[in-house]
Amino acid sequence: MEANTTGSGGYALSLRVMRLAKPTIVPNWPLQVEEEDYGAEQLFGHRRKDIATTEGLHNFPFSDVLTVPQNFGSIYLGETFSSFINVQNESSQTVRDVVLKTDLQTSSQRVPLSNSNGQAMVSKLVPGENISEVIHHEIKELGSQLLVCSVSYINTSGEKQMFRKYFRFLVLKPLDVKTKFFTTEKEEIFLEAQITNTTPHSLYMQKVVLAPSPLYRVTDLNITSGDNTVFSESCDYMNPDDVWQYLYKLTPKSATTEKANSKGVSSVGKLDIMWLSNFGEKGRLQSSQLQRLIQPSKELITTIHSMPHFISTNEQFLIVLRLRNTTDKKYNLHLSLRGIPKSGLVWIGNIKRLIGEVPPNSYVDVNLDVLPMKSGVWDVGEITIENLLNNKIFTYKTIGQILVGVPES
Repeated sequence: MEANTTGSGGYALSLRVMRLAKPTIVPNWPLQVEEEDYGAEQLFGHRRKDIATTEGLHNFPFSDVLTVPQNFGSIYLGETFSSFINVQNESSQTVRDVVLKTDLQTSSQRVPLSNSNGQAMVSKLVPGENISEVIHHEIKELGSQLLVCSVSYINTSGEKQMFRKYFRFLVLKPLDVKTKFFTTEKEEIFLEAQITNTTPHSLYMQKVVLAPSPLYRVTDLNITSGDNTVFSESCDYMNPDDVWQYLYKLTPKSATTEKANSKGVSSVGKLDIMWLSNFGEKGRLQSSQLQRLIQPSKELITTIHSMPHFISTNEQFLIVLRLRNTTDKKYNLHLSLRGIPKSGLVWIGNIKRLIGEVPPNSYVDVNLDVLPMKSGVWDVGEITIENLLNNKIFTYKTIGQILVGVPES
């Protein structure tokens, strides 16, 4: 972005605004010809004289020459916007009390950027002299934004004069972030975050962490060993349109600390993302507070505590069933087992039994014997549990699966 407001229109001062950005590498387009081709000698001769050609690397696609940006370019959310602002006296008069004021107008606020805080930068500015400043601002909002530059001064007649210049630019989204929560049967909470690079260039992902709220502890499941991540093999470079998936495990600090507001949601935390682009320009995004919908707790949670993953036919095995009472009331449980039609599994032993009392917020383990009759992948079920104190019945069509194979001969 560059603009020039000269001393026309009765103004003694001119204003120039330029965006400060990193340079880019000049590409070097290789010649797809052989040395024995007709005219190749002349083409190679011109190529060797080309400033973009690196000595000894005539067919290398990049040169050792840098070029400054010729236009405003793209500005992305989370990056730092830097601009050089210059005011010069191009008249033959000496002016006094020159004030340069710069603001950034977003869709929601007006942010002052000037270092002078509205005070005069110089008491006088003689012909040919200039004043300048460099402003920096971290972009935190998407959409159209307006840079407003105001210059005021007092001329030789003692009259105060002022003019403004406006520069509009569009802030783009560098990353697309989608989140999803999962809750397992064991009441374990997982957060899945999918991050897509929506820029036209690669990004070096420095950090993607979940900063939890005071209600939770977080386990980063993306760390493999030491400081390595599951993305280390790709050198942490995220190419355009790449989608990376991060996974975090959340644990409430206590069973009673997970609180929901009037809408039935709980604040989990924020994703903090940091990256580098092109020549090391830093970028940072922090998501808004992630909200998790609180589901009503199940009164009785039934899970498989232990079971083999593979078993051979006619080889009896044991399932340890864990029954957890999540209420503040005592339960008195009765268990009934029923086979699934056409299943290859058969319950063995007492298929109807009294489990007994289960105190509040505690659990009991129940041993179940099963005999596999046919090979295949079979559902384990059906199980019915009744609370004899209030006659409430909990039915589970299946509680898991097991692979049954043919025994080795």
